[in-house]
Amino acid sequence: MGLRGRLKRLEAAAEGEMISIPQRDGTVRRFPAGTDKEAFTNLMDRLGAGEDTPPEHPMLAAVRNSSDSEWTASFYFVEDPDEVTKPVEDLSE
Repeated sequence: MGLRGRLKRLEAAAEGEMISIPQRDGTVRRFPAGTDKEAFTNLMDRLGAGEDTPPEHPMLAAVRNSSDSEWTASFYFVEDPDEVTKPVEDLSE
């Protein structure tokens, strides 16, 4: 097998371990496997955090800019990230 064949096989193997998110501009954002868990945790940490909001995970921004309806219909999709971080009113009384 030639060098090109080996490279294609390596690329295919590496692609299987990546999360690929197509973007509106035609590019593809790729993230290592397991990043989805980090992004979900980040999203949950951001909910209602107000001033203590951690920075947005890059995968959440990639999902928001995705051209794939499968990603934009997922729980990772947040149309307005500033809306999510607003403090939640305390209604416990």
